[in-house]
Amino acid sequence: MSTLARYMFILRYLEFLQSCGVLDPARYTNAMGAAYINSNRAYHNHTHILFMLDKLTSDINQNKIELNDWERKTVIMAIWWHDFVYDPQSKDNEIQSIAAWEQFVDQVAQESSALLSFKTPVSLLINCTITHTVPSTAEDLWLSDLIVSYFLDLDLAILATERVVYQAYAEGIRNEYISYTIEDYRKGRVAVLKGFLERENIFLMSGIEGKVESMRDMEKRARNNIGWEVGELEAGRLPER
Repeated sequence: MSTLARYMFILRYLEFLQSCGVLDPARYTNAMGAAYINSNRAYHNHTHILFMLDKLTSDINQNKIELNDWERKTVIMAIWWHDFVYDPQSKDNEIQSIAAWEQFVDQVAQESSALLSFKTPVSLLINCTITHTVPSTAEDLWLSDLIVSYFLDLDLAILATERVVYQAYAEGIRNEYISYTIEDYRKGRVAVLKGFLERENIFLMSGIEGKVESMRDMEKRARNNIGWEVGELEAGRLPER
């Protein structure tokens, strides 16, 4: 990653913190940069975060999702923090990410209450990425099922991208699990991918009234990409660009 790209990534986070009312946000940017700009992350890195942020902006501009200012900032904050801690060998990345997020809010709260309204809702969104399901308690935290579903679908939206982008994603996932033998990786990865294909809908928004038609293309692209990767793996090949 170039020095300029690193700078722009951190600047984007800094400007977002400013928009939330965080005082002297530059004090808090180094940890975010260190977390995602890490050579050990082949997919769950700054590129994944920027992809989600850019898609959110595009979806809002195209009226694919309507969010008020607090909802938009909640989703953005969850994007920044949902993979803050990531280790392919660990089973509690999400829990550790939540702990880091809440510690950050508490740190900021020593000088400002700017982030307190986001604390629990963002934690809930991050926790939802463990099972990618919508909890019954979401609306108690001012998060509609639509918002939670949208955020979780955003996390998986890479599945519905153009084939060359999907190939880079598949290659990145393999590189993050490079410690596994090729055979073990193929077996585990195929099981995960077939789990997606067995769902009635890959994306949660596809099951929401009024969103079925708008999600049809994403569902089709995701199934085509996943089917292609399964075919490559079952043929003894690893997906490559």
